[in-house]
Amino acid sequence: MKQFQHDLVVLFDHDGTVVDSETIALKSAWRLTNEVAREFPGAQHYDLEDFVKSFAGKPYREILKKLYPDSSTSLNERDIDFLVAEEEKRAIERLTIEAKATVGTPQVLSSLRDDGVEYALVSNSSLQRLSACLSSAALTDYFPSEQVFSAHDSLPVPRPKPLPDIYLYAVECLEAEVSDCVAIEDSISGVRSAVAAGIGQIIGYVGGTHISEDERKSRADALESAGAHQVIDRMHDLIGLLSPTPV
Repeated sequence: MKQFQHDLVVLFDHDGTVVDSETIALKSAWRLTNEVAREFPGAQHYDLEDFVKSFAGKPYREILKKLYPDSSTSLNERDIDFLVAEEEKRAIERLTIEAKATVGTPQVLSSLRDDGVEYALVSNSSLQRLSACLSSAALTDYFPSEQVFSAHDSLPVPRPKPLPDIYLYAVECLEAEVSDCVAIEDSISGVRSAVAAGIGQIIGYVGGTHISEDERKSRADALESAGAHQVIDRMHDLIGLLSPTPV
């Protein structure tokens, strides 16, 4: 049996880390974006591959504002609110059917749970979206509601990553010390959020299907530049990183 650091708390990002959801959600967002562009001209155009590369880990509200740099004249706040809600609805419809756990994640979660290591989910996504994904990916039993934290729903005001708020809130709720926490993140914004929160150990993950084999090295370098201490491309490797090195 593995021996883990006392008081260790592992904080997993969700999209693209625990659940391989990024490509599914981004395909849905890309289709919607093409519809939006027909109604609201002036959007910067992206093919699907570049859209996935550019916007993985970013909320749709932020995506729209990047697509429409002059959004104050192209899209008003009511339009944006409507489109954000539509993107959420469509994404949940697809994720409910298609979302799967990333390779090795159920086994890693089982190992942590069996060894009494505290862990939680810390995500930008809404609780409704998280629930749909965890159910489809057969991970619901690993994440009871008190171990799920949403920047969209858990905070008094939504403040998504790269802001540190959701990490700080999760650490407080879990009565942990930030220095004892480990964050697992696949995106630059997620790593920056963990850095800003002062998380003790930050591990980048590049094993999701939204990161192609060809770009894993560059993504790993980018995650390290953002503040990740190590980067893994197999979730199984997390166990070795969390176990103390023998003296």
